[in-house]
Amino acid sequence: MTTAIRRSLAVAGAFAALTVATASFAAAPDVASYSVSVRYDDLNLSSPAGVNALYRRISVAARQVCPDIYSRDLNLAAAGERCLADAVAKAVSEVNNPQLALVHAAHISHG
Repeated sequence: MTTAIRRSLAVAGAFAALTVATASFAAAPDVASYSVSVRYDDLNLSSPAGVNALYRRISVAARQVCPDIYSRDLNLAAAGERCLADAVAKAVSEVNNPQLALVHAAHISHG
């Protein structure tokens, strides 16, 4: 099973949003694409608290657009895990913040 994942970073004026989206799954072609915008214009990304808050928001958004990782279907659960990992990694990359990248690396190393 393969998953196609898209992300885009949109910055307009004082509003900053990260859109986390996932396309349909090969095993379920009738599943619609989903996207969630993550606002972070209210966060100070130069502070650890702001960076951690953004990471949590990205993680929650990824869980909303990816399939259930707790599915009884092992293929769907594995696809969900890959989707989550890819969605978070790409979103972190698009924000392009070194502190956020460090938080992400720490989460990956701890599983």
